[in-house]
Amino acid sequence: MLDPQSEKILVRFIQELRALLAEELIAVALYGSGAGGNFVPGASDLNVVIVVKEARFDVLQKLQTRLAEWHTQGFAVPLLLDEEFLRRSRDVFPMEFHDIKEQHRLLWGEDVFRALEIDTRHLRFQAEHEARSKLLRLRALYLECAGDPPRLQALLLDSLKTFLILMRNLIRLHGKTGLLTYEQVLDHFEQRFGQAFPRMRQLIAIRAGRQSWPGTSIADFFRDYLAEVQQIVAVIDSLPPHASPPHA
Repeated sequence: MLDPQSEKILVRFIQELRALLAEELIAVALYGSGAGGNFVPGASDLNVVIVVKEARFDVLQKLQTRLAEWHTQGFAVPLLLDEEFLRRSRDVFPMEFHDIKEQHRLLWGEDVFRALEIDTRHLRFQAEHEARSKLLRLRALYLECAGDPPRLQALLLDSLKTFLILMRNLIRLHGKTGLLTYEQVLDHFEQRFGQAFPRMRQLIAIRAGRQSWPGTSIADFFRDYLAEVQQIVAVIDSLPPHASPPHA
């Protein structure tokens, strides 16, 4: 749930966006942690998706002029979509569209995501691609910042959300939806696949400010976390190649 200051920021953002884009603007929605139960004031970004009639270059230019100021207000880079992209890419980005459809808050305009029909034939393949590519990226980033504990801590916290979203989509393959908090996702994933992810559970608590970093070395923590990511990859490997949610 958003704090009052973030709510005020969103009101000003919508006013500014409507003035910038005028008739081009179709919808604006908040998604991610701000639209669910995982938002941490001062730590979480405000993730917004902007839907326009056509994502022309002049639209990008208008948004770019305000991006630096939006960053200072806590916004991530907005996700810009147009009608054609929504229509033609539902089979390419099933994870992203599912997450936005299931957990978004309409801020202005037409709720194009509520009625969006998503092609889930490639969801399992996308999940594997994402998991393996992020695992490779984690290894590479560790090589870069192994000697810098604060950077390693930031890397762990930054990557956590990615893998929890992957978990949520793997759970979706088995017909379970509506898991809004990261704790719910982790609980259900552990129960469904018979795995345990203690480091990820610690990171959720650290991210929410309920727990401090443990006294163990950050290198040991990272080693354990990397092993948990590899567990996720192993779960995906165990799924049928063409797994898709029931009634997808």
